[in-house]
Amino acid sequence: MYETELQRLTELRETGLFSGRFYAERLISADGGDPLTSYERFRRIPFMTKDQIRRASVEERTATAPEDVYGVFSSSGTTGRRTMYVYSRNDKNVHERFVRTFLAEIGVTARDLGAVMAPIGTGVMAHTMMWEFTTMGAGYVNCPEPSPENMLETVEDVPVSVVATRPDVVSAACYRPELRERFAASGVRLLLLGGGFLTEGRRALLERVWGARCYSLFGMSEVFGPMAAECQRRDGLHYLDDYLLIEVLDPLTHEPVGDGEVGVAVYTTLWDKGFPLLRYWTDDYVSVTHESCGCRLDLPRMRFFGRRADGLFPSPRHRDQPIVFPKQIEETLFSHGLVGEYLCDVRDESLVVRSERCDLAEADSRAAEAELSELCALPVSVKLVDPGTLGRHAGLRRIRRGGRQ
Repeated sequence: MYETELQRLTELRETGLFSGRFYAERLISADGGDPLTSYERFRRIPFMTKDQIRRASVEERTATAPEDVYGVFSSSGTTGRRTMYVYSRNDKNVHERFVRTFLAEIGVTARDLGAVMAPIGTGVMAHTMMWEFTTMGAGYVNCPEPSPENMLETVEDVPVSVVATRPDVVSAACYRPELRERFAASGVRLLLLGGGFLTEGRRALLERVWGARCYSLFGMSEVFGPMAAECQRRDGLHYLDDYLLIEVLDPLTHEPVGDGEVGVAVYTTLWDKGFPLLRYWTDDYVSVTHESCGCRLDLPRMRFFGRRADGLFPSPRHRDQPIVFPKQIEETLFSHGLVGEYLCDVRDESLVVRSERCDLAEADSRAAEAELSELCALPVSVKLVDPGTLGRHAGLRRIRRGGRQ
């Protein structure tokens, strides 16, 4: 199992990629054996965690020579302080390989003009979105403060055909009745959405309002974006397994789960990377399948369910209940016509969901409450609130503890 991947890691080790203190001790087995000779031994390598990465300096985490550094970028900092990462010139080349594979499949060409609707700073997300367009030979325009008004101004003043951003950002256009027709009349034909999760309910809403086909992309600061993306069939996120080893492990036993089963994603990068990942435990719950989806890409697919820190944990009385992720809650809400912005507040042994009213669907709060109560194994109440009540940034953290009444 993973013979090819382990051979590639052995070759990378011989180049000195893992010579730094941050990696060297991980590649020393307790019994003195080589951990890259078999998957059984490989699994004894300690997990790399986000906290360990934060505690190590940028220099400790890279073997890249200064002349080979493409740039230094940061994480989003959604679960802690921002962390800086070295991106090498080779990383840029590998990123382009991923981009050409995915974006050519969904029809992005040099004739397109992209719009990057995200703040431009050190965060890697906006930069990789800009690189996506230049890789495909397309131009781009930045919209660093993507309010509905600024987004509309961008797509009306510039002949934008593809938009790259987060799902919640472009959703803001859906909740302004006076602007919808103008968004639909724009020339935007593709929405490339990452930096979160995309439910089928939200996809349908966005395609209805924007009049554009919507695709989910997946990335992470520690690698780049996109490291996985949907094909035309939109049935899971393809990734290049000759560059990424994704172990899917049981969160308690750390044993590998079966093909298509859900577990925690553990990433190992398989190229000469500016900041290599060696068994990086993400707390992201995913599944991976190697079954063909019927598209022209002969690549495995992953499905992203959510990050542990964002989930709803079972109560002491329901310890056998699985974690419920915001993605499941959103799919339920949208299926019952609650398509507005929403926030979930956990209080004691109950969940209060506040959903902004939206005239795009007929809401059935009672049905949503019943289905969510069964899903979450605790009492759930749904409260409709006026549009704009929850603020522009509600999409960053859907489930909160001890929220307001």
